[in-house]
Amino acid sequence: MKFYAVRKGRVPGIYTTWDSCAAQVKGYPDAIYKSFKNQDEARFFMEGHVPDSCPTAGPDEPSPSPVPGVDIWVDGSCIHNNGDNLQLGWAYLILNGEEELHRDSGNDIPEEARSQRNVAGEIQAVLKALNWCQAQGISRATIYHDYQGLAAWVTGEWKAKTPFTQAYAATVKAYGIDVRWKKVLAHSGEKFNEIVDQLARDAARAG
Repeated sequence: MKFYAVRKGRVPGIYTTWDSCAAQVKGYPDAIYKSFKNQDEARFFMEGHVPDSCPTAGPDEPSPSPVPGVDIWVDGSCIHNNGDNLQLGWAYLILNGEEELHRDSGNDIPEEARSQRNVAGEIQAVLKALNWCQAQGISRATIYHDYQGLAAWVTGEWKAKTPFTQAYAATVKAYGIDVRWKKVLAHSGEKFNEIVDQLARDAARAG
């Protein structure tokens, strides 16, 4: 039996399976961890008595590599209900290759942004997704979007003229994540775009 000591990771501690150890260190920046043949050695390591310059999972297990970059699909929705009553929603989906890491949706759009309609939802989706990525230690992301302004406000191609879009551009930059932007055609039948579109619509209807 092996013991996996995670000195620096999501939840430091001693684990008895590789999978539980990997869950704490995979994608975590500068994780420190080692495998040991007995629990006493693992505890000794946790107390800082063993050099940690070469973190390793042991000879039998693959070393977990940080997620090099994720794909984020975002969308927003605006449903007209009884004239001027607008129901807004946002949604995002995060993938690592073909593996789905996380998805979320909601309708918590700031009141001052509601005039932006579905664009406000898309902005919320970007910010919520990047917030999740930052919490997971993910440093690079490609964001797939169907509204050009999402990228243009951040890159400076478009001037952010409203307080909401100005705050959006500043917040995206403040996350410190290397973001690349890819514009996609809305309602083109692309699988992941259709998924976030439906999630955003459902969230808007629930509002």
